[in-house]
Amino acid sequence: MNRQIAVEEWVGETRAAIIENGQIVELHFDRWSEQGQRAFAGELYLGRVKKIEGALNAAFVDLGRGEPGFLPFGKAGRPSGLHEGAAVVVRVIREAFGEKGPTLALAERDVSGDAPELIEADANLAERLLRRYPEAEAVWADEAGIDISTAIEAAMATRVPIPGGGALIIEPTSALTAIDIDSAGRTANAGRKLALDLNVAAMPEIARQIRLRGIGGNVVMDCLHLRAQPDRKAVEGALKRALKADPARMDVLPMSPFGLIELVRQRTGRAIAEVLNAGQGEASTETLALAALRRLEREAVANRASQLTLRTSPETALCLEADAMGWRAAMTDRIGPRFALESRQDVPCDFVEVVASK
Repeated sequence: MNRQIAVEEWVGETRAAIIENGQIVELHFDRWSEQGQRAFAGELYLGRVKKIEGALNAAFVDLGRGEPGFLPFGKAGRPSGLHEGAAVVVRVIREAFGEKGPTLALAERDVSGDAPELIEADANLAERLLRRYPEAEAVWADEAGIDISTAIEAAMATRVPIPGGGALIIEPTSALTAIDIDSAGRTANAGRKLALDLNVAAMPEIARQIRLRGIGGNVVMDCLHLRAQPDRKAVEGALKRALKADPARMDVLPMSPFGLIELVRQRTGRAIAEVLNAGQGEASTETLALAALRRLEREAVANRASQLTLRTSPETALCLEADAMGWRAAMTDRIGPRFALESRQDVPCDFVEVVASK
């Protein structure tokens, strides 16, 4: 398999795409605003046990950032000497998602210090991905002609075309992700074969979208109705074959008589919607602010001698003016002190405009 890791570094954010055989299959983000605020997979902490939960055979550990981590004890039970208030060395196995904190594992390391404390930071985004995919080739996205922005827009779309006709309707909820196969009226009076063919054609795209969007937990697919058991088995087989390329663990249930297939996918991190959105499918103010900074940086390359004014909505301007991520100093280092920020009233929240002047 030909695999690449395409990376682009912007003021405020690093973004990366995993490409397999010419197709983007994963998207990853590393935001400056989260440094020191989140515990990342692979990091080592001297934590402080906050609470022992006997019913869960686990402890909650304060890491000094974000939600307390979940430390399962496993079959051996609680280690001797582990009690509420004790310092413990742990490694982050899985990052936090939703309202759940990170998952931890005990680390055999002799460490002293004031808990809670970060002992060993993880590598940057590209190095983390190379550790996961050591055989991959790391490239700069722009030099390789890879458009990560377009891939992100496509991965956030609710409606996704199916090759050969029809579409997937993908709707995340707090409990599960629902995926509906929409025939666009093609099977209303068509017969068994067309419904079967469309269901089978949808399975590779469903598998790709689940991985691309970083969807974890319960996924329920509503397939076009099939009466014959062999047809249902054919659809299940097509899905399982398509899922083999996904490195995450997966449990797939047989199709129900009502045409529903349920699967559970291992959570390997946050879904991209959780990173980019503020809720109700709308981009967060930070996401809009970072998009504005990318626009400013692009315009600076195109207009090297010009003074630039970045115009945004009041909400985005307020986020940028606060400068919690330290973007002003970084942008000045990259393009020089030739930019200004301007808030525009009565414009959409995603409004961005860069005006160049001599």
